[in-house]
Amino acid sequence: MTPEARPTTPYRPLDITIPFPELAAHARTATLLHPRRGTPTAADSSVGGPLLWPADEAWPVCGTAHGRVYGVRPERARRYERMVEAAYARPRPADAEGLPYTEAELAELAEMSDAGYQPDRHDGSPLPLLAVAQFYARDIPDLAPFAPPGTDLLQVLWCPFTGHDDAPDGDYGPSTRLVWRQAAEVTERLRDQPEPPIVERKHFLPNPCVLSPERVVDYPFGDYLPKELDERIQAWEDAFTERAGDAAPLYQYDLSLAPGWKIGGWDSWHRTDLVRVFCGECATEMRLLLTIDSGGGAPSWLPYDEAARTWDGTTPPSLYGPTGISASRDEYRAFTCPTNPTHPHRMSSQ
Repeated sequence: MTPEARPTTPYRPLDITIPFPELAAHARTATLLHPRRGTPTAADSSVGGPLLWPADEAWPVCGTAHGRVYGVRPERARRYERMVEAAYARPRPADAEGLPYTEAELAELAEMSDAGYQPDRHDGSPLPLLAVAQFYARDIPDLAPFAPPGTDLLQVLWCPFTGHDDAPDGDYGPSTRLVWRQAAEVTERLRDQPEPPIVERKHFLPNPCVLSPERVVDYPFGDYLPKELDERIQAWEDAFTERAGDAAPLYQYDLSLAPGWKIGGWDSWHRTDLVRVFCGECATEMRLLLTIDSGGGAPSWLPYDEAARTWDGTTPPSLYGPTGISASRDEYRAFTCPTNPTHPHRMSSQ
């Protein structure tokens, strides 16, 4: 694989600390995770892979009684994705309308669509949490500062249904659990990892992905900055855009905040006004730990391997990227307390 094909991002169009050297004091490092489809093991940092879960530790279940709700069985959701991928792989005329599905596939797709992609009903039994991701500190430079003492592994799980009291205000994201542990203490791993029999939405179910961590530098969302500095950046940006038009880089989207799955860095508030997140235990302002991305972001951040991909109609487009996850609109974020990492985390969305 050539350097250009590796999942790394291009250099920024310019160094924003040259016109604004005071921004250097606000810089934070972040680790972009660049998930890509693969076959991770429990020994790997991954999205959608098996967790290093102790055999003698009970697998967590959701404490909310969801009842006989409708959703989609994981095997059906995966079958749906395989059908789409198979249809894209079949030859078809350039002027063909739609994809060449078989009659049986069309019937299955119609069932999914007619049911609003929730064709299956749950029996009301407690739901095992769904394994979303795990991250080893040895792989991800920006994870260690968040870890409680004596831990080096973060595991992320969520309930595959919405409607929880701990969801962000005005949001319907899944209830998320963060588990920190010391990897070396897991001497016998749980081999048969439970999976919920049904999920509310097929895009709550992650595809197995390996990671290619890349460290970058983030600068704050404008509203975090001193007002005078934010106003000067906006004036500079307006003047640059007047001279260069659409070619002018934008502070918010090209020069400050890296989009994508990441550990650490700064949080974006591009859909709403800034909402500072405070710890419910000690009222300390919390820091961004994890960003779960639903795809998108400025073209200047597009990794080399994605930019080099040939969109010739044979590769199925993935609205939510390789992970297949969309837990919110653009981003679903976990914040933790910098004073005491054992305090409960909080989720937020954009």
